[in-house]
Amino acid sequence: MILILIVLSLSLVSAQTYEIKGAQVKYYGSHVFGDWIGISNDLNGSIFYDKNNSNHKAELQVALRSLDSRNSNRDSNMLTYTEALDFPLVKFKSKIIIMDGDYVKIKGELSFHGVTNTINSTAKINMLDGLEVDGAFLINLNDYNVDPPTLMLIRIDDIIKIEYFISAN
Repeated sequence: MILILIVLSLSLVSAQTYEIKGAQVKYYGSHVFGDWIGISNDLNGSIFYDKNNSNHKAELQVALRSLDSRNSNRDSNMLTYTEALDFPLVKFKSKIIIMDGDYVKIKGELSFHGVTNTINSTAKINMLDGLEVDGAFLINLNDYNVDPPTLMLIRIDDIIKIEYFISAN
């Protein structure tokens, strides 16, 4: 969900927009009866980098339908509880991106289930061959008005970890 985020930098260009060439978003869910991971390889968007100033931007989105936990019942329930027909996308738009060595600090707005909240993430950057960004952040389902589903009358954990990997040229 993500969604997710990011950054910049191939050195010789002063300003450039990078298109996503490969990406993966993972969400981690937990319940007393077991943990799971949902994965999407369908993150879309672009990253703008301007090495002459700090006007870096990222706009990214992932379709909820693209998340696969390898359990069709769980995936169907996730789509029901997140009301994916009404809110099919998770979107991220950066507000502040700050380079810090091999890391980037990212602050932006995550829109999910019709609610937009500010999130913060720190990601590792690799600029050896294009641009690669690898990071994570946490969300609370309650902050996005998602009522966590139950299994045997026990709710899943409200806190969901989101990891993302983005490769761009």
